[in-house]
Amino acid sequence: MIKRILSAALALVLVITAAACGGKTEPKGASGVPEETQPAAENTMPILDKGGDIIGRIDARAVCTAADNGIFYSIFALSENRFTADAEYRFFDKESGRDVLLGTLKDQGYEAVYSRTEYNGKLYTLAVTGNPMSGEPVTLVLLAADPGSGSMKEYVISKTGFPYASMAVSNGKLLVMNHKMTEPKLDKLYEFDPVSETVSEALSFSSDTDSLRGVCSAKDGFYLLRLRIGGDGNTLFLDRYDNARVKASELSVHDTLVKAVMDIPGILNRQDALNELGMNVSTFDVEDDRYLIYENFGLSRLVVDLQTGETVLAKDDICSFTVGSGLPCIYRMDFDPEDVEEPYIAGIIGGELVKLDFAPADPYRLIRMVSHSAGGTWLVEASDGSWGQDAAFGLYLWTE
Repeated sequence: MIKRILSAALALVLVITAAACGGKTEPKGASGVPEETQPAAENTMPILDKGGDIIGRIDARAVCTAADNGIFYSIFALSENRFTADAEYRFFDKESGRDVLLGTLKDQGYEAVYSRTEYNGKLYTLAVTGNPMSGEPVTLVLLAADPGSGSMKEYVISKTGFPYASMAVSNGKLLVMNHKMTEPKLDKLYEFDPVSETVSEALSFSSDTDSLRGVCSAKDGFYLLRLRIGGDGNTLFLDRYDNARVKASELSVHDTLVKAVMDIPGILNRQDALNELGMNVSTFDVEDDRYLIYENFGLSRLVVDLQTGETVLAKDDICSFTVGSGLPCIYRMDFDPEDVEEPYIAGIIGGELVKLDFAPADPYRLIRMVSHSAGGTWLVEASDGSWGQDAAFGLYLWTE
């Protein structure tokens, strides 16, 4: 099971990286942007405003998320038969057009891209150093990047980390969820204080009885998605904690999610649904303390109403959720020029999907990724619909 979970997590980043590494890119310096602002890359892809005008270029290998007023991205280029590489972290400033190197993480094995979080002007992400496929412990690191000063710091969360990890902001602190991978195996929630720059342990769970799947922010506290192990079977719970890290309530969401998963094409029976819900979670959020948003690493995407138990959304691979710490949205990835339904992005508002007033234009019409920052910056990565080395990619970037 652990190998399957890890493979799913690694596959997600490989897909994101592949999407960012198109073949038909353009040589640097080919735009009207001053040469000194160009990233030092052999190939780049254009950055466009909402109307489609070029405002800059970025390294074609970039794994991007929206940040307030720009793009936070990493360059993680593995050599053949290698599982680690030195990863660059950079920021493209939308207003100035400058592309800034924030820092480098040596011997990176995996970045939990889906966990990237922005708080108080700084950008945070989680990554492991060391080979995650070796069977040996790897170190989970919190990276704190500051676009204002053009710098990045590293903080060790755990020296027995697991590549799958998640993060949320609660009461001025960053909460980091990690699976401890040495005996005794424990799932832990760590707290990082951005002011004192210290890491402390907030909660601990025995992996024999409980497995944490995700953490997300809430008003006056946070939520944990927890899998209770044993008895007549595994059961998913949504736990609500207050700012003092005291559990205020727990709610079984198991049957509600099983019912929702059964609506996804390819899920043939209850056992298939249970297998899906046994996997780790890449997207987990609770909107309005009512709507549970759930994504299983690009396999199943769900929104359920916790009050009524009804399924609001159940989608398979043709749709995906946003990454970043802003508004959670759903977007349709594929399109057929002859299809009646165009590519779209829709916000989950009041439990309904409300389409946004944006659709990618020619030539970049195939949505590959959508990201939204808490401050209202949108980033849409799209391609011309080709595949492999013939694909051309572009990034739409605008602020509400």
